[in-house]
Amino acid sequence: AKRIYDIVTTEFGLPPGALIFDDLTFTLATGDSEYIDSAVATMDGIRLIKARLPGVLTSLGVSNVSFGLKPHARAALNSVFLHHCVAAGLDMALVNPKEITPYAELDATERRLCDDLVFNRRPDALQLVIEHWESKTDQSGSSAPVEDDADAPVEVRIHNAILRRRKDGIEAKIDEALLRRGPVDVLNNVLLPAMKEVGDKFGSGELILPFVLQSAEVMKKAVSHLEQFLEKKEGTSKGRVVLATVFGDVHDIGKNLVNTILTNNGYTVFDLGKQVPMNTILEKAVEVNADAIGLSALLVSTSKQMPICVAEQDSRGLQFPVLVGGAAINRDFGRRIALLDEGARYFAPGLFYAKDAFEGLDIMEVLTGDDSRRGAFVQKAKSEAFALHAKQQAVSAVAAGPTVFSAVRAELAEVPEAPFLGLRVRKGIDPTLLWECFDLKSLYRLSWGASNTKGEQYDRVVREEFEPRLRKYEQLAVSRRILEPRIAYGYYPAAGIENDVVLYDPKDSKTEIARFDFPRQLGGEHLCLADYVRPLENGRAVDIVALQVVTVGTEATKRTEALHAAGDYSESYFLHGFSVQSAEALAEFSHREIRKELGLSTSRGKRYSWGYGACPDLSQHEQVFKLLDAANAIGTQLTESFQIMPEQSTAAIILHHPKAAYFNAAAVRELQTA
Repeated sequence: AKRIYDIVTTEFGLPPGALIFDDLTFTLATGDSEYIDSAVATMDGIRLIKARLPGVLTSLGVSNVSFGLKPHARAALNSVFLHHCVAAGLDMALVNPKEITPYAELDATERRLCDDLVFNRRPDALQLVIEHWESKTDQSGSSAPVEDDADAPVEVRIHNAILRRRKDGIEAKIDEALLRRGPVDVLNNVLLPAMKEVGDKFGSGELILPFVLQSAEVMKKAVSHLEQFLEKKEGTSKGRVVLATVFGDVHDIGKNLVNTILTNNGYTVFDLGKQVPMNTILEKAVEVNADAIGLSALLVSTSKQMPICVAEQDSRGLQFPVLVGGAAINRDFGRRIALLDEGARYFAPGLFYAKDAFEGLDIMEVLTGDDSRRGAFVQKAKSEAFALHAKQQAVSAVAAGPTVFSAVRAELAEVPEAPFLGLRVRKGIDPTLLWECFDLKSLYRLSWGASNTKGEQYDRVVREEFEPRLRKYEQLAVSRRILEPRIAYGYYPAAGIENDVVLYDPKDSKTEIARFDFPRQLGGEHLCLADYVRPLENGRAVDIVALQVVTVGTEATKRTEALHAAGDYSESYFLHGFSVQSAEALAEFSHREIRKELGLSTSRGKRYSWGYGACPDLSQHEQVFKLLDAANAIGTQLTESFQIMPEQSTAAIILHHPKAAYFNAAAVRELQTA
């Protein structure tokens, strides 16, 4: 692994994250002394790879560990082994998700039996596993029943109400607790520990995000009732956080989640909303004497606002720790922007990346805790930032050679005949046409927060929670018009010139009207979107490309914001996810229509949206909007940072070349210029 790593990262300049090392394990079912410790050896191997080759990924075919056992014994052993491999650092597991049970939900006896076998803790471990499943008559699996807690102490009933998302009667339980405990005691020692357990269960994959939000709704109801008994002088807030989506960014669903989690864990949050200028953020932090500033951004272009917060604080002599998060950034981004003067100094208060709301909560617990713990935490972040800087300096010293073009560039594709050239607009589209275009995996796992849920638990959530909710929203889309699908699209003469896709006047294929510059991979196949478009022939464009802008309107946004303002966090979250995926479904619907009009097969004609690796420059939206008259045609607008409003809208370019593929063109370029 080390030899491969050195060749790929040093000689070819690829990032470590481009490498996936496939680990190996052997079956524990033979009892062969040569292999009885093989599960432990596999986990040790994963740890070594992750420790000595930082940034690389690992994969493993998990089920080989149980080959030869009875099916239900295999399922249990696979689940236990997967749990321990993930703890060791495994990134990608090859498993049958229907046969995997979360470690915490396994029967305690079966978990112990499998642990003994995996770790070779006793010589008869395999025999006991075989005997247990041979004798077991009920092979349906087990899960802990929900206990009736009516006779339990009120503290337990309050805890369970939050954990099990029971709103009804929470005020009466709070009143009962107040008969023998003070309000601050109830808040700090009953309510907050319950929310912490909710967060822990989310982190371990036992709860999906919408369930966390439902628990937060119970928490809010409990705290709202408790507040009347709290005296302001008691100082119940654990800390003050100024929260904002950075200037130019119109997305705030992630920031709203952070607000919900921090607020319901005892912090005072000053949420400034979205598209907030940095000066406004800093002034608010000074005004409220904030313990930290939290910044959110969805896209690469808007994440560039984040280092401004560090630079401005440094120039003004301010000392607010900064937490950053969002889909566009990662931990290394946070480490890079924490350094000042081109890497010479670290931002003393500390800058920290949080992958989700609960990691943000953990960071705040440290920052508002004792000085020694906070000091060590900041020092660790500082060391990591300087280590990354040194590594990137070494990589960037590798000289980039001359531009290398891909082989695809020479493969000229037959050009389909467009039904028209120029712009067309479609309105009054029946929302029911979108349902077959939905990507349910993205809706359920990404937009509706079930990414960590597995096996039967995932199937149950889909069956009992997601599918009925989806049907409800589909009916609302028709009866209440919460979706207003509109499309602006068109076909244009085009040519690929170097790294540019150049568009020409529909009436004169020699007159340039727009030019899109796309990045080229520095490694791999050296692909660029321009390679998929034929060059000029005799000074004339002979190829065509399609452009589209789609939107489902503003009504869903209005409803989502109203629900959130009313404290209905989970409903707001679900509806937001549905509306965003509806826009994606509309983009797919339009894409399919374009394929039909061009006479392309369902596998030909790739759609590329700006903001991703192959076409990262959002400012190119401006040319698309001008060509498609998107503002007048379908009511969409661009922000100053070229994001589309309303949020439930997308823009794309469609290229018909049969070899067109999806790829990340920016990764190697970013590494080289870091």
